[in-house]
Amino acid sequence: MGSIGDQRSNTEILDRFKLLEKTGALADLALLRKENKELDQLINDASILMSQTQVSSMISFVISRLLDYCIPQFMAFLIEPPRGEELRQYCFRNLKASEERISEDDYKLLKAYFEKSPYTASFSSLNAAIAGAKADTERPAEAAAERVSAFSPAFSEFTPELFYPLRGIGGLYGIAMLGVKVLGEPYSDHERLYIDRMTRFLAVGIQNGLHHESSITDAKTGLYNHEYFTRRLEDELARIRRHGGSAGILMLDVDHFKLFNDRYGHLAGDDALYELATLLKHMTRSEDTVSRFGGEEFSLLVMQCDAVRLMEIAERIRLAIEALVIPSAEGSLHITVSIGARAICSPLQGDAKRLLDEADKALYLAKAGGRNRSMLFDQGLLWKAKALRIMKGHH
Repeated sequence: MGSIGDQRSNTEILDRFKLLEKTGALADLALLRKENKELDQLINDASILMSQTQVSSMISFVISRLLDYCIPQFMAFLIEPPRGEELRQYCFRNLKASEERISEDDYKLLKAYFEKSPYTASFSSLNAAIAGAKADTERPAEAAAERVSAFSPAFSEFTPELFYPLRGIGGLYGIAMLGVKVLGEPYSDHERLYIDRMTRFLAVGIQNGLHHESSITDAKTGLYNHEYFTRRLEDELARIRRHGGSAGILMLDVDHFKLFNDRYGHLAGDDALYELATLLKHMTRSEDTVSRFGGEEFSLLVMQCDAVRLMEIAERIRLAIEALVIPSAEGSLHITVSIGARAICSPLQGDAKRLLDEADKALYLAKAGGRNRSMLFDQGLLWKAKALRIMKGHH
């Protein structure tokens, strides 16, 4: 009896399975499982994305995830920083970083369109809307010709296909653009859905990143601010304390900056500080930290260097600043700086505040010794004797 009952039960299960299969319920269930798996992946991707603080890191992560879905011939992320700086462009050719750039005029057309429309758009629909409006308002008689393209010929070479507005609390602040796929086939609904969802997360993440960037940088020069520099210095001291190693601090101060401002004006002074900041960024490595300490004073945290190397870097920077040309209405202007250096090595001899104070003492002696020179702080008696001689000569 048990065997017959089992057979009957198996038959009923099989019949129900065939019924579910016939009605399409099994296919629907499989689809739901697939969608749930994809949503889990999307949530995981979004979580990783939101953990990033650098805009470039967020975009790089999105690019890496697209590999599982499609490869656009060209991609561009066009972002307006909150302080009105120059438009930032992150462009990619076949998912690899590219130096190609979209013109300001073409970006203005895109921006004007998406300020009115918050939705994703294809190039064909977007171009028709922009070209049509442009022709109807500017040259109605040539409307048909104008509708061919509202954009520059160079823009067409990017083979644009899809556009996604990047919006935050303050409204539109950027646009993501995808060109046609490498193999030429259209984007599937599945691909477009994933890109749309990830772009929405990216828009929030980028705005958070830009706000974080604003909180740790100086508005006038774009360098890190003093608070961020101090945190980085404390982090590096903790690393050296645990694992050993070396680093160095450079304190720079523009010589006779008040006289410079009085003679050429504060706008020229601002230009000088900006040119100096730009030079410092170009002359330091990505792992180093450059900040505006305050006024005309700047600070650098140089990683992995001993005292000899630190002074070589200080002198290279000093000479480069001495040769720096600052264009102005008055002609080519020049500035010099004095530099105080403090080498850091294990075992540590003081906390962040003490090390900064000692770098500042070296800077003061560089000033007292005649300016436009570099001075390395040392705790030895010879250095103290040299410091006393300089101070006596200064007074």
